[in-house]
Amino acid sequence: MRSDDKKRKMEERRKADDRFTWRVLGVMVFLVVWTLLLYRFNWPTYIYALTAGGAVLYLLAYIYPKDFTLLAVYVSGGAFGLWMLTKAALVTPATRIAAYVLFVAALALSALLFWFLRGHRGTVGAGRVKLALMPPKARYRYLFVAAGMLAVSFAVSAAFGSTAAWCSMIAMFSYLFVMAVYYTVRLI
Repeated sequence: MRSDDKKRKMEERRKADDRFTWRVLGVMVFLVVWTLLLYRFNWPTYIYALTAGGAVLYLLAYIYPKDFTLLAVYVSGGAFGLWMLTKAALVTPATRIAAYVLFVAALALSALLFWFLRGHRGTVGAGRVKLALMPPKARYRYLFVAAGMLAVSFAVSAAFGSTAAWCSMIAMFSYLFVMAVYYTVRLI
C-alpha cells in the first residue's frame, strides 16, 4: 500500500514539474516574440522592462508563497506608478493632478483590500462561494509596510520631483530585496 502511495505522489510531482517546465518555456517564448516585436516596431524602451518584470513575477508565483508574490506585484506596481508620475509631471498641470489623484486612490484601495483580506483570512466572496486570494496565515504587516513606504514615496516625489521619485523606487526595490531574502530563508 505504501509503495502505491509513493508511486502516486511521485507521479503527481512529475506532472507538476512538467506543467511548470511548459509554463517556463511558454514565458520564454513569449518574451522572445515580444522582444522581436518591440525591436521591429521600435516601441518605447520601458515596455521591454514591463514584459521582463511581468515574466519574473509570474515565475516567482510558483516558487514563493502567495503573500510574497502579492508583495512583489504591489511594490513593482507602486514603483511603476511612481515612474508614471514623473512622466505625467512633464505633460501638463491638469495631467499631473489627475495622475496624483489616481495614484492616491489606488494606494488607498490597495490598503483597504489588504485590511479586508486580513480580517477575512485571505478570502473574498459571499455566502458559500469564497475565493482564497491569500493563505490564512499570510503576513499582512509586510504589505502594510510596503503601502506606508509607497505613501511616503509619493509624498516625497510630489514635493521634490523626479529625482526623489527615483530614489524612492530604489528604496522600494531594496525593501523587496530584503523581503525576498527573508522569504527565501523561510523556504529552506
